[in-house]
Amino acid sequence: MLRHSAGRILALAALAAVILATAAGAQVTGLYYQEVTKEGRIYVFNTYERYQAFQKTGEMGTAITLIGRGPDGETVVAENETALDLFLFKHNLPAYDRPAPKPAPPPPAFPKTTIGGRVYADATAKENKDEGKDTKSADSGVGIDVKRFYFTVTHDFDQTWMAQFQTDIGDQGAKRYDVFVKKAYIQLKLDNAAIFRLGAADTPWIPFVEGIQGQRYLTQTITDSLGFGTSAEWGLHFLGKAIDNKLSYAFTIGNGKGYSNPTRTKSVDYEGRVSFEAIKGLTFAVGGYSGYRGNDTDTTPALHKATRFNALANWVIGPVKIGGEYFTADNWNQTTKAPEDKSDGYSGWLQFTFAKDWMAFGQYWDTNPSKDLNPDLKGNYYNLGVQWKPVKAVTAALAYKYAEVKGGIIKAGQGGTVSFGDGTIGSTVPGAKGTYNEVGLWFSFDF
Repeated sequence: MLRHSAGRILALAALAAVILATAAGAQVTGLYYQEVTKEGRIYVFNTYERYQAFQKTGEMGTAITLIGRGPDGETVVAENETALDLFLFKHNLPAYDRPAPKPAPPPPAFPKTTIGGRVYADATAKENKDEGKDTKSADSGVGIDVKRFYFTVTHDFDQTWMAQFQTDIGDQGAKRYDVFVKKAYIQLKLDNAAIFRLGAADTPWIPFVEGIQGQRYLTQTITDSLGFGTSAEWGLHFLGKAIDNKLSYAFTIGNGKGYSNPTRTKSVDYEGRVSFEAIKGLTFAVGGYSGYRGNDTDTTPALHKATRFNALANWVIGPVKIGGEYFTADNWNQTTKAPEDKSDGYSGWLQFTFAKDWMAFGQYWDTNPSKDLNPDLKGNYYNLGVQWKPVKAVTAALAYKYAEVKGGIIKAGQGGTVSFGDGTIGSTVPGAKGTYNEVGLWFSFDF
């Protein structure tokens, strides 16, 4: 017993001798210690390389600073915790009370099932008027409406495999609700940069723009509202993020009819999107679509391929968000019809967060839905309002919406209408216009 105690005492004495040695550059295997007193500060080093760099540049770099903790009240600047511990031990000072490390989060438990939902609702006064006939649509008036109700079940098998099922209960505008399967896919995640989905899942463009704008509960994006795309599709999907999440991409090989119609055709359609955050808050994106939109069958062969190009720019700087989207499409509604046609449109949005949970916003868009077959037909839309987000799960807006469709093929004795997300707007009278006005409250609720 005495031998073991004596051995320990000798070992501790040897260690203390090394620490207390004042010879410059004292060093043993695995241990280095040096002090430099300069301008009322004591600089303490635990590695020879950092000491040498300090001697050359006078810069300490990353360090631990304790004010008034030196033997005579000096400020101590230590290279790391080990250097600081050696300094305090050498000068017989109280130990460094380092903050307790945060406990490591528990590993995720698998399998795991999550159930949730989302509701879009409104309480508004609406007028949809054919100015040529001076008549209003049947759905004009005052009312409370639940526009969409999504019910979502997500099951994580492990960190690699996941499945999701989502129903879409939507107001079809004829005093009835239809239930669709919007998402039903299984996912393989090899990495954040390589995610595969098979089934009905988000398409590359429209959900991306919805995420940028953040106001799907109030209005659809211009591409979605005018029917030049769909937000989900049956098919094979590939998506991911890279370069510290600055680069984002998504690609779909799909049936072409959207999530509400998993039809079979002679060919598949292709859609893709690539976005890049050039600097923090500044995002650019381009996307495209090519295919027959599920209309190429043996009984009805397609005559034209539908194509679409999209571009987006969005800038978030402090409390301000400003952005815009552009699209152009060829033969979108003419895949099985002999005449060819073109369409285009653009939208812009501005949002300003002026207080905690409060935001003022506005959006405008303009479209030429039939540039070749009905070139006089024009449509535009705007909204203005104030948004309130009291808690994470609830968003509300007091807003005003306006849309106008005018023109039509006067020579053919036809007017013109355009189907928006808020209804069919326009006039059946040649050269006349249709207007849409709606004011009230819009809500989004997550659970």
